[in-house]
Amino acid sequence: MIPHTLVLKPGLVVHSVYNGYWFWGRPSVDDLWRDLRDATREIRPDWDLSSPGLREAWESGDHASFHGWDRRSTRPDGA
Repeated sequence: MIPHTLVLKPGLVVHSVYNGYWFWGRPSVDDLWRDLRDATREIRPDWDLSSPGLREAWESGDHASFHGWDRRSTRPDGA
C-alpha cells in the first residue's frame, strides 16, 4: 500500500496529489497550506483585493462578489 494525500477544490476536483511513503513522501503542513492557498486563489474572485472593479463594487454596495457578505444580517442587533 502506498499512502496518498489529495488536496481537492470544490466539486471534488483534484488540485494536487502526494503519493509517497514514510516522511519524505507525505506533505508537510506548509505544503498543504500552500496548496490550499493556491486552490482558494483560483476559486475566489475576491482573493486579490487590488483586482480591477472590486473596490468600486464594494463602495457601490454590491457585495455579491465578496464571500459571505451577501448573507450577513442587516438587523442592527446583528441577529
